[in-house]
Amino acid sequence: MAGEEREIVKDPKYDPPYPQSFYAFWPRHAIKASTLVALLFLMLILLASYFRVPTDLNMPPLPDEGANIPAPEWYLFLLFQPFWYLVGDYAKWLSVGTFWLPFVALVFLLLVPVMFKRRKQRGVRMSIANKVVLALILWGFWGAFMAGVVGAGHPAKTTGCTSCHNPMMGVRQALPPADMADYYNVERARQIEVGKFRIGDQNHIGASYKDANWQLRHFYEPVMTW
Repeated sequence: MAGEEREIVKDPKYDPPYPQSFYAFWPRHAIKASTLVALLFLMLILLASYFRVPTDLNMPPLPDEGANIPAPEWYLFLLFQPFWYLVGDYAKWLSVGTFWLPFVALVFLLLVPVMFKRRKQRGVRMSIANKVVLALILWGFWGAFMAGVVGAGHPAKTTGCTSCHNPMMGVRQALPPADMADYYNVERARQIEVGKFRIGDQNHIGASYKDANWQLRHFYEPVMTW
C-alpha cells in the first residue's frame, strides 16, 4: 500500500560518523585476513610437498592406485555423472541432470535474499528456534551437495596414470603423435568408425569410441576402460 507506514529499527552502532571503530579495516581485519590467507597457502605448499604424484619411471604406481584421494576434479565428476549413466533408453532423462537440476539450484541461490531476508527490516527479530531451523536447512543443502561430490569423485584414480602413461610405454601412451592433425583426421576417425562402442564395456554398448564419456570412465577405471 502506498500509504502504509513501515517501522524502521535502527541500531546505534550504525549511527554516523562512519566507519566506526568496530568496522576498522586496519590493522585488525587486515592482519586476520592476511594470517588466514598465509595459513591456507602454507597448507597447500605442505600438501603439495608431502603428497606428490609419483614420477619415478623405475617404480611407477599401479593403475588402480590413487582412489579416494580428494582432487579438484571431484566437483566436475558430479556434473558429468548424468552423461555416464543416462544413455540408451535413459537418454531422455539427460536434461534433468544436466539442465533442470542445475537450473533449480541456481534459481534457489538467486532467491535466497528474498526468501530469507532479515526480519529486522520488518521490525521483527528472528527467534533462536527459527535460526536453528534455518541453519539446519542450509547445512542440509550443503551436506547433500558435498555428499554428491564425494560420491561422484572418490573412485577416481589420481596417482596411477603414470603407471601406463610414461615414455617407457611408447609414443601413444605418454607423448602426443608427431602430426596431431593427421592423427585426428585419419587415425581417430578410423577408431570411431570401427569401434562404435566404449572399450572395456563387456556388452559393447554405450557412447562412441573414446569420446568425452570414455575419458571419464577411463579416469575412474583405467584397467577396465582402455
